[in-house]
Amino acid sequence: MKRVLDRYTVTSVLRIGIITSLLASFILMGVDLFSNLDKYMNYNVTFMKALSITLLYFPEAFLLAVGPSFLFAVTYHLSMLHASNEIMAILNAGVSFHRILTPIIVSALFLSAAFFGFNEIVAIPSTNEKDLRTELITNVTGSTNNQDIALSDMQSGYMVYASVFSDADLTLYGVSLVESSPEGKIARRTDAARAIYDEDTGLWTFYDAYEYSPSAAAGDGVAIRHYEQEVNRVLLLEPQLFRNVSNEISKMSLRLAHAYLARMKTLNPEEYAKLGTEYYKRIFSCLSPLVMILIACSINYRFKKNVLFFSLVSSIALAVVYFVVQMVTVMLADQGVIAPYLGTLLPFAVIILLAAIMGLVMRRQ
Repeated sequence: MKRVLDRYTVTSVLRIGIITSLLASFILMGVDLFSNLDKYMNYNVTFMKALSITLLYFPEAFLLAVGPSFLFAVTYHLSMLHASNEIMAILNAGVSFHRILTPIIVSALFLSAAFFGFNEIVAIPSTNEKDLRTELITNVTGSTNNQDIALSDMQSGYMVYASVFSDADLTLYGVSLVESSPEGKIARRTDAARAIYDEDTGLWTFYDAYEYSPSAAAGDGVAIRHYEQEVNRVLLLEPQLFRNVSNEISKMSLRLAHAYLARMKTLNPEEYAKLGTEYYKRIFSCLSPLVMILIACSINYRFKKNVLFFSLVSSIALAVVYFVVQMVTVMLADQGVIAPYLGTLLPFAVIILLAAIMGLVMRRQ
């Protein structure tokens, strides 16, 4: 009997959840199409081409809809068990309510794993293709230029500051390079109007530069040297480390994003907080279906009237708590107040705690 009940529970939840996800994703695609309609009309994009671009948004829209859809699916299924008194027959057969929830939670774990794989294999490449096609028809590329950049490579013993980085010509403007001695003292400072990266040699060429260094010959003063052009063999950072990738970390391959994040952790701790938060949001976004299903499993369905309505209100209220906590923790992680991974995991821990408390309350009733 338990196998039959498990199969009935899982198929009912999956059927409602998938159908709701598809309907919600089609609505999101319609919103995306109409929000970009002016852009498509201004650039004389045919309807079929606009539709093909919008279809590339389907994987991302589907993932956005999965969490809320399964919140509704589980809430609907469990509330209907109570509203139709099916729960009485199940309990009288010796099956506890927690036993009913077990296959739902196990399915949620598999759903979260499938969410992660679908996001990495399908959704992110599809979104990148959509952005690329949009850029081709509008001739507007996403800007990776950056301003007010400060990087420190303490292993090599230098810091570099640039007021502007132009990704189009791989040029830094307003460059200041400060080198330190093994004792931690300033050994030399170089200020240049600009520095251009040579992809063949992997080196930066400084232009219109002033070099300042301590000089015993100048009476413990500072020796100043000016040159119009010279290859700098100290600054060995690649141009991509100067780019503005705050919105690109979620679109890179997972291996490249991890390597880039590890490098930025030592070079630019302030920027690392924002990039790390975006990276861990990408990693742990797969927990969204699990969180929503745990919310639906933790509420009390013992309402005398309007079971579905009050159950949905209770589920939505807890979901709002989750998203509010997530918004606050992500802001704290962006500011570096808490670790980047905590920005995503703390809301999950809060919901786990609430679900456990509500489960204990239900058990005592």
